[in-house]
Amino acid sequence: MNDETMTRELFGELIYSYTRAQALADGVLVDVSERAQRAGIRYPTACTHGVWALIDCLPASDTDTLAGIVRDVRAEEVLRAMLAAIRRGGVRGTDRVTFQALGCALWAQCGPGDTAAPVVTVMREGED
Repeated sequence: MNDETMTRELFGELIYSYTRAQALADGVLVDVSERAQRAGIRYPTACTHGVWALIDCLPASDTDTLAGIVRDVRAEEVLRAMLAAIRRGGVRGTDRVTFQALGCALWAQCGPGDTAAPVVTVMREGED
């Protein structure tokens, strides 16, 4: 019996699926993997559109160059706060860590992506 057959027997026919790749393509998730790697996170990392709105919240008077720098600093703040929460040991025995960044309560979950390889998703409290 293969995984697909076993899953169908346990849960019935699949009605609908929405993959991580589709969420990234649709903009529901924003890929921040490159920034995450620079911060020391080794798994592919994405944040929800809600978290990205916090990162990308820039005054209209900012120039394009300044906006890019501010966006990078704000993304780094989120990722470093997440890493600090992980290092404090808040994830032993769980796949979830909560933390504060950019004045908001955030959380991150590490779990299987579309291919079952680990991925990290950063969300605002209340999102999942």
